[in-house]
Amino acid sequence: MFRNYLTIALRTLWRNRLFTAINIVGLSVGLACVVVLVLFAQQALTFDGFHTQIDRIYSVQTQSDGQAYNQTVYPILDQMLRDYPEIETGTHVQSWNNPWIQYGDKYIQKQTAYVDSTFFRIFSFPLKYGDPATALRQKRSVVLSDETAQSLFGDVNPVGKAVTLDDSLSYTITGVLDKIPSNSSQQFEVLMPAANLMDFPGFSENADWYNGFATVFVLLRPDADKAGLEAKLPQLVKKHFAPEGQKRIIRLGAYKEFIHTENPTFSNLIYGAVTIAAFLLIIISINLINLNTASALPRAKEVAMRQVVGATRQLVLRQFWVESGLVVLASLALSVLFAVFFLIPRFNQLRDGRMQLEIAWATDYPTILTVAGIAILVALVAGTYPALYLLGLKTTEAVKGKLAASPGRGRLRQNALIVLQFTLAVIFMLGTIGLREQIQFMKQADLGYDKDKVLVFKTDLAYRNEAAARSQGQAILAKLRQDPNVVSFTSSELTPVNFWNNFNSYYPDGDEARQVRIRHVTGAVGFTETFKIPLLEGRNFSDKTPADSVNHAVILNESAMKAFGWTTAVGKKLRQLNNNEVFTVVGVTKDYHYRSLKERVEPMLQWYGGREQLSSFLSVRLADEDKAPALIRELETQFGKIPARRTLSYVYLADEIGKTYQSIESIWRMVSFVTIIAILIACAGIFGLISLVARQRTKEIGVRKVLGASVVSIAALLSSDFMKLVALAILIASPLGWWLGVKLLSYFAYHTQVQWWYIVVAALLAIGIALGSVIFQAVRAALANPVTSLRSE
Repeated sequence: MFRNYLTIALRTLWRNRLFTAINIVGLSVGLACVVVLVLFAQQALTFDGFHTQIDRIYSVQTQSDGQAYNQTVYPILDQMLRDYPEIETGTHVQSWNNPWIQYGDKYIQKQTAYVDSTFFRIFSFPLKYGDPATALRQKRSVVLSDETAQSLFGDVNPVGKAVTLDDSLSYTITGVLDKIPSNSSQQFEVLMPAANLMDFPGFSENADWYNGFATVFVLLRPDADKAGLEAKLPQLVKKHFAPEGQKRIIRLGAYKEFIHTENPTFSNLIYGAVTIAAFLLIIISINLINLNTASALPRAKEVAMRQVVGATRQLVLRQFWVESGLVVLASLALSVLFAVFFLIPRFNQLRDGRMQLEIAWATDYPTILTVAGIAILVALVAGTYPALYLLGLKTTEAVKGKLAASPGRGRLRQNALIVLQFTLAVIFMLGTIGLREQIQFMKQADLGYDKDKVLVFKTDLAYRNEAAARSQGQAILAKLRQDPNVVSFTSSELTPVNFWNNFNSYYPDGDEARQVRIRHVTGAVGFTETFKIPLLEGRNFSDKTPADSVNHAVILNESAMKAFGWTTAVGKKLRQLNNNEVFTVVGVTKDYHYRSLKERVEPMLQWYGGREQLSSFLSVRLADEDKAPALIRELETQFGKIPARRTLSYVYLADEIGKTYQSIESIWRMVSFVTIIAILIACAGIFGLISLVARQRTKEIGVRKVLGASVVSIAALLSSDFMKLVALAILIASPLGWWLGVKLLSYFAYHTQVQWWYIVVAALLAIGIALGSVIFQAVRAALANPVTSLRSE
């Protein structure tokens, strides 16, 4: 029997090959988008899930102002291991520097994490080579990623080989990591024992019971009471923390929530992906139902004859299920190919290295089964609806080819489907327009400084002789002062687009109760002049003012001054918790956006970074941007004379600011692509419906033509019904889209407003698309020979 179903299904699909092709293309593209979105959601929902002990892994967090941070003081781990038997073991995962690794004549610098020897007892990062139990036991050992090992040693097993770090110390390769999953919170290329950190004076001086910059993880015993352990932590704070830090709250955060603490908006990406996937599924399901119904109408006689000769409803349904199933299976196969070879690579390009998508059949079977299950459900629904519609026709009339039975109920269902389909399409369009306008708003907004005509050179080149580099650097800076095209320059640790996440509490000298949590960073001579940051009062740092160093000069931004309740700040004295120095305010800048406009401008302080010398960045303001190539060549030549491991690179500040919005632009591109898909699928659906209506009104059209109706009037008659439905969809989508737009923009600290013209543009697009979809079929029906139309009687 199944062979008969299959034979009839193939013949029917071929006979209606236009509808079949539209169905398969629309469904395969839509399902491919769903595959990618569900895969992204699945990987996001299972973040860090590959760790076998994840339910027992906790990060030691600091809670402040109701918000938890995944950082704490460095010595806390050893103390917790001594005091609390509930803890089986623990490890630091500390970033500090990225040493250069040399093997033979090959040099490489990669992202490095300093961890304890117990690291592999806690986390399930597999080793390709080496023993995880001993890999990090010796201080002078190092574990490399497979990619790093390949670049240094080729395809051989490098365990036991010696490498040189930073031209000084010899280390032994003790392990090679297998590939780290993209949905891992921790990403690194090199692992080194944390014991090495104490060799750095800058680290050992700050690894105290006040500075909270350490990332610490503990593994609780299987029978441990996490709540009971947390209840003991206030006593630890009271006993060991520096007096200035005893108001802090220490808690344990489940490792499965680590990514959400690091990135509070991460869950929004998941919800967004699932919502868009659900909307797409609704649209493609409606499209399949509409087209299946339209293509099934000529089979009214066939279904009626089947009933006459004794076919049951179940047999008819099975026939339609087989036909729908074939379309869905073909679409599913094409969708997987389209997703794997086109969408996923494009998605990964847009993500720019962040959480790359890959289909691993062994681990991603939940996604595969989910999409397959959805496809089967869609096939059942899309096959059932037209079958039930035809079974609902009066058999005596259907045998004669009449389709007039129960027209109102069927048309009402069809109208509801098309309204829903276009409502979702218009919401997609509104979201796309709104997000694009927000991106443009952020790119064109006044940042509080002048981003134009500024070249930023990356001058942290890993010099082989730092003392010689400083000396040669002074000569380069002196020459810059003589360049007539150089308006000003600053050699700084930072630029306005890459400030540190470094905070401390400051208070006015003599008023410790008035503490303000402030982002504090290094300042530089020429910083405000080069970036044209307006000063509300005072001045910038100057090498000509020795007191800047003696008095520990600092510059506040406007938000910091207001946070202290001051209307003027120059000359005021500040103290910092856990620091005996007194800082003197020498200037106050107007607030400027040193972060993206997604975040509010927070209180910020810059301290005097010392006399002008080569630093991480050299920012140069030009008088004439057209003369920039000559300056670039000159600086490349000058820096090329300084022995270093890296070469000089540069970027225009305006371009660098644009890069800060790449992640949002990638989201916009993905939403835009999905919107185009939704619109195209909606077009296919409305094409099917106009075909359905034209067939249902064949005799009416013939009568109208006989009575003198023109082609234009008949085409307008058929099109007007659909335009009313599209108008209704716009009316429904407009308030929904407006509300969603307000919610979307509220995620940005500085944002544009939802504008009335968004709705006008989306409405015009929807009407134009719908009109373009129906006009062809409407004209075709109007041009049909009325003799043929009336012959059905």
